[in-house]
Amino acid sequence: MKQAIFITGFNNWGKTTIIEDLFNNRKKYYQGKHYKIGGINANFTVETHSNDDYWSTWTQVISKRITNEKVSDLNLFTALCPTMHPKNKFIDLLSNPIFQNYDQLHLFLLEYKWEHHAKLMIDNIINSGKTIPKINFVAINADQNLSDTKDRHDAKIKQIKQELMKIFP
Repeated sequence: MKQAIFITGFNNWGKTTIIEDLFNNRKKYYQGKHYKIGGINANFTVETHSNDDYWSTWTQVISKRITNEKVSDLNLFTALCPTMHPKNKFIDLLSNPIFQNYDQLHLFLLEYKWEHHAKLMIDNIINSGKTIPKINFVAINADQNLSDTKDRHDAKIKQIKQELMKIFP
């Protein structure tokens, strides 16, 4: 089963840093290559940029990356901003045909911004996105009661890995 994983939060929420840290602090992801997360039974096509980086061309960037893969059944790992802006609505983006080949779309909702100065309105995101077929929402909030920045980051990484182990046993 092919799965798509979306690390979800707004601009400067820490999405890219989390993806890089999950993939052993890797900063570059080449097209035509796949990558692993230690302890997770899956291979991924990785794109660290989200729709808040590439507004109108994000799905094209994802599509190009998927098309250039040499292995056809790779999972996708990317970032997503849950915006409702008319020209960048996350529900419209996830309804794009490029995501229809995935058995499940998993939105890992980073409930708290990296420094805890903002919080996702998770219920609003779920209510907006529940019309998308094959969608699964996972609230990432193990850091909610932690005050140290490193401890918060580590708690998020640990919770994401635990959730990934459930998806990829």
